[in-house]
Amino acid sequence: MRIDSYLARISYPDFHQLSLTNLFKLHQLHVYSVPFECLDIHLGMPISLNVESIYKKVVNYFRGGFCYELNTLFNWLLNQLGYEASIISAQIVNDNQPGPQYDHMAIRVRLESDWLLDVGYGDLFINPIEIKPDVVQFDGANYFLIKQVSEDTYSLSMSSTGANFKERYVFNLSDAPIEKFEPQCELKQTSEDSHFVKNLICTKPTENGRKTIFNNKFLERNHTGRHFFTFESEVDLVQCLKDEFGIDIKKYQERLADMFQFSL
Repeated sequence: MRIDSYLARISYPDFHQLSLTNLFKLHQLHVYSVPFECLDIHLGMPISLNVESIYKKVVNYFRGGFCYELNTLFNWLLNQLGYEASIISAQIVNDNQPGPQYDHMAIRVRLESDWLLDVGYGDLFINPIEIKPDVVQFDGANYFLIKQVSEDTYSLSMSSTGANFKERYVFNLSDAPIEKFEPQCELKQTSEDSHFVKNLICTKPTENGRKTIFNNKFLERNHTGRHFFTFESEVDLVQCLKDEFGIDIKKYQERLADMFQFSL
């Protein structure tokens, strides 16, 4: 696995020194370049948490992935570059209730202070968030607030306006081995209740908004407003993935044809 190829994949080939500024740039360029997507679940392709397999998928084949894949790979890159980074467990909050342990994966970086990084949530922060309770932080698009729950446990909330924060997840600062995430990773690929089994998703932010495929629709939010169109067949979906996200899955088109029933 080559660091220079990974840096080229996220359009940052000229990284040259360890710094907080460059950490921000790495995170920002990663979420702009590598989409959050769960295509493999709908293509019938098992998702592995082996870092070499993820590297091949994301860097060599210009794909994206979901939280376990993208944060595993980004954590590897950060450590290779010399950052003190570690995988941590988070629990997604739905209806004011946190999910199980290892429900979500995030990254902790120790640099001057503690920072929360997450390039695998879907629609969250663009820049790292300092783990500093009760301070509202703005990433250029949304506002974020961290609250301390217990000695090593915190909650992350998000707001588009700076008011009426909605809790996104609870996270623990303790290092978490990747293998601890494997049962939840498997469940999210196979359970009928899984959001990713129920829905085909591909999304990434842009400098002035966001592009998203959600089931049979493409949605784009930018400075001119919100726009969407509906796919008439898997052919439209495959072309949109290529044009908007740089993902070429044409050879798997027949698999999508079998499951193109987006009435969810």
